[in-house]
Amino acid sequence: MTYALYYYDSCPFCQRVLHALPGVKVEVEKRNVLKNPEFRQQQVEATGRTQVPCLLIESDGQQQWMFESGDIIGFLKSL
Repeated sequence: MTYALYYYDSCPFCQRVLHALPGVKVEVEKRNVLKNPEFRQQQVEATGRTQVPCLLIESDGQQQWMFESGDIIGFLKSL
């Protein structure tokens, strides 16, 4: 499985997730949607939404997108 967090620096909910990342046991790629517009475009094409934070979970060619900082933190800590 691979994980990617779509975020931007000034978002307080994104900061909440970013501060939790050092405490999780999996590698999470960070994709800043303001610094790289391609990341925002990927998210919009896949979900129809620009809301961050957003966690992309990829496994065996399948994609799952998770929104809400509390849900993302809880999911990552459960791994």
